[in-house]
Amino acid sequence: MKYRSRKISAIVAFIVAVAISQTYILVSFAEPLPSGATSAVVPQSLMGILSTTNGKAITVNGANAVSGASIPSGAVIETPAGVGATIRLGALGHVCIAPNSKITLEFDAQGKFVNVLLSAGCAILRTSQNVTGTLNSLQGAIGKTDSIKGGSIDVCLKADQTATINQGAAVDAGAGASALDCGAAGAAAIPATIPPALAIAFIGGGAAGLYVLFRGGNPSPSGP
Repeated sequence: MKYRSRKISAIVAFIVAVAISQTYILVSFAEPLPSGATSAVVPQSLMGILSTTNGKAITVNGANAVSGASIPSGAVIETPAGVGATIRLGALGHVCIAPNSKITLEFDAQGKFVNVLLSAGCAILRTSQNVTGTLNSLQGAIGKTDSIKGGSIDVCLKADQTATINQGAAVDAGAGASALDCGAAGAAAIPATIPPALAIAFIGGGAAGLYVLFRGGNPSPSGP
């Protein structure tokens, strides 16, 4: 009983410590500037985060890139046979690319638009609310998502550059690093406003803390 009580107390202490640390961080960000100081707006550049089928390499701006690579606006992305890719753009949405495809990706750091130029193959563009998404081919505009509600466009190009639009052709061609990325299940994944790396770090940190609490020392129960 004493051991169980100590374990419960340790868990409660851990949760309280996490809550206090989060509150401290928020308060620290909200602290006013010193008297006479002026705030400087530092522009932040948004980068896409790449994931690929089984972590295999694709080509970004002519160089090999694997899962976890940062994708800048304006990047030219090519996938080889058998390797799909997903590029997550935080609150803007994400792009799924099928094997044997080539796109040029542009997006706005202020979260206003995502533009995809599909040169070959298949791709899916999914945008969030209040983000304008456009998908074009070398022949011109193919489709546009709703700038208020968001939405998705599924496109495959034939050899003559004619397009198959919103018929599931890109899904069938294996667009995305996994089958979940641009399907219905993918829409219920980690919220776009939380960067995947941050979510993973938070979950991992919490799991590690609980593991230590439950497993640390693994003492045998003491007598009453």
